[in-house]
Amino acid sequence: MRGHRNGGSQCILDSISLQVREGEIAGLVGESGSGKSMLGSAIGGLQPMNCKITEGRILWRDRDLRGADEALLSALRGSQIAYIFQEPMTALNPTLSIGRQLVDVIRRHTEPDSSSARHRALKLLADVRIDSPEDVFNAWPYQLSGGMRQRVLIAMAFSCTPALIVADEPTTALDVTVQAKVLTLLLTLARERRTAVLLISHDIGVIRRACETVHVMYAGRIVERGSTTAVLAAPRHPYTRALLDCLPGRARPKSRLKTLSTSMQTMPGCCFRARCHLAFQQCSEVPPLADISSGDAAACWLTQQDQLKGELF
Repeated sequence: MRGHRNGGSQCILDSISLQVREGEIAGLVGESGSGKSMLGSAIGGLQPMNCKITEGRILWRDRDLRGADEALLSALRGSQIAYIFQEPMTALNPTLSIGRQLVDVIRRHTEPDSSSARHRALKLLADVRIDSPEDVFNAWPYQLSGGMRQRVLIAMAFSCTPALIVADEPTTALDVTVQAKVLTLLLTLARERRTAVLLISHDIGVIRRACETVHVMYAGRIVERGSTTAVLAAPRHPYTRALLDCLPGRARPKSRLKTLSTSMQTMPGCCFRARCHLAFQQCSEVPPLADISSGDAAACWLTQQDQLKGELF
């Protein structure tokens, strides 16, 4: 994907290969600015107007959505591919009641009868553990807390029984205790209904707890993927290892927290080499995302030479 601004063009997402299977909870993790939200948006055709997908395919049930018109994408969004956005305080329309927003989505995609749609909306609010569904149905967004708004957004996402939910940092704006409850609710509903979830987060703790598989993203590329247990227990890419080393729980008492040196930047060759203490001459070439074992893969020359493990551990 390329973005256009001030007459120039810049590559935003490059050579992305990502698959989410039916019923799978997949994680997408990386620093802010790595391209996670842009990738999630592109799946449903929600990327900014000045961004264009120039190569590759977006396959949805054997159909390529890359060249799909807005009418088809609009029909898919909500009914088959749903979104939960990261800012519950602004994701809802402030000029419409909660019930009106839920009913509009349901009537558009599944149930045209307003009475049936209302009944379904109230049931959805109960499903997301809201104690007084009728009160929330009649409320306006400004009358609800962030946690309650996020529950409404989860209800809206599940309202038309989608096959995939793209959850973009769904707990970031919430306090810690509410985060845990909202995440548990989302995962419980997804597993009960066999709904696939692409969970986008910069929080490795959330990914560890929630996801079966994880894709690590850096500067618009996937640099490592595999089962969450395997990747987080024995990372094969220096960037994944660096992210884990920055976790506060890994710091020794009275020692400084580790941080990634400098800021993220794109450059020819391996996208991480400017910040990697293991970089060597071959890193001036782009490493492929190569399979390691049983579906796990990493884009690192050292890994492919079986040298990384000895260097890092």
